[in-house]
Amino acid sequence: MKDSFEITPMTQKDLAAVCAIEKDSFPTPWTPALFLQELELSFSRHFIVSEVKTERTKEVVGYMIFWIIHDETQLQKIAVKKDLRKQGIGSILIREMIRICRLEGVAKGSLEVRPSNQAAIGLYQKFGFVVKGLRKGYYQDTREDALIMCFEVD
Repeated sequence: MKDSFEITPMTQKDLAAVCAIEKDSFPTPWTPALFLQELELSFSRHFIVSEVKTERTKEVVGYMIFWIIHDETQLQKIAVKKDLRKQGIGSILIREMIRICRLEGVAKGSLEVRPSNQAAIGLYQKFGFVVKGLRKGYYQDTREDALIMCFEVD
């Protein structure tokens, strides 16, 4: 099944599909303008994963954005289309992030995640992320705390 997915850099033409997944995934979704800003940042890495239906037909089913600043990475966003979750697409994206981090000499990384998002926490733990701290009231929409998860790029 993995062979039917393809990772490519996110471009402006992908934003409608990305924003649809974003809106369906987060209580306070990023706007198209925020995604456009990310596409312009030199330290931002942004990718989509597409399901290849036929030679000419592909559907965006997930995306991620992470920053690389010096030897550190910060995962900003990752989401998968709701009806395709728990099929390994998130793992494909995280593997790609780690691959790129190795290529770019990144030593470690971090992210914030809602404690209520057990599926995401499980995904991150699978790749060696560990909880290192807590940001109280981090999420403005719900005032929910954020777990700070970190990992070392081996």
